[in-house]
Amino acid sequence: MINKVFLIVKQFIKNIKIITLFLCSLWSFVTPSQSLADTLHLAIASNFIAPIQHLSKVFEDETGHKLTLSFGSSGKLFAQIKHGAPYDIFLSADLIKPQTLIDDQLAKPKSLVIYAKGQLALWSKATVPLGSLEETLLNARRIAIANPKLAPYGKAAEESLRYLSLWDKVQHKLVRGENIGQTYQFVYSQNADIGFVALSQVQANQTESQIIKIPNALYSNIDQAAVILTRTNKMTLAESFMTFLMRVDTQAQIAQFGYSSQ
Repeated sequence: MINKVFLIVKQFIKNIKIITLFLCSLWSFVTPSQSLADTLHLAIASNFIAPIQHLSKVFEDETGHKLTLSFGSSGKLFAQIKHGAPYDIFLSADLIKPQTLIDDQLAKPKSLVIYAKGQLALWSKATVPLGSLEETLLNARRIAIANPKLAPYGKAAEESLRYLSLWDKVQHKLVRGENIGQTYQFVYSQNADIGFVALSQVQANQTESQIIKIPNALYSNIDQAAVILTRTNKMTLAESFMTFLMRVDTQAQIAQFGYSSQ
């Protein structure tokens, strides 16, 4: 009799263990787990700092995944990618570099998108209102500009100055930054009187009298393109981010940061 009771209790305990394991397994499927969250590493052109910092929070809140953001000039980030930097997605300030990565089989051809169209502006931190574009450039003592060979906004600034026949006249005034972020800092720290920056960097925090929007006719379109890099091992998540980036509501938010509509 005792043996029979012992066997019944033993079987009962075994059944309890089986049920417990089953419930734990089921719970792992129906309950989000922090361990399932993944991280994407994004290489981002400096002009896009403010928008991506805002958008990354939206994406992380929606998906539970994380974004690691690395900023720099498009040229510098491009060189890092060519040398095997561990990025999953590249958000450039131009179209040429992402297309070159595709040609070199370092980026997925079908992943390329134009996520923003940049606008160039001349900015001064001084409270004195700026005059006309030509007058302001000629009267300035120091003019900050991003390196035209590395940064698309620097290239646009050079094109604008050449269009106005001022490129040679202002050479001795130019203070060159590695990227548009450093160019902004030159003006912010007043190491330059004025500077060619991305409109998105200044429109939210400066008065209109401190900004001259450079007419689009003076420079080539600043088509900012993004691609998924072939080295990524998180393709599904990378595609999810690209879909998020091009969503109508996301594009509307990007426009609010000083980019022209698609």
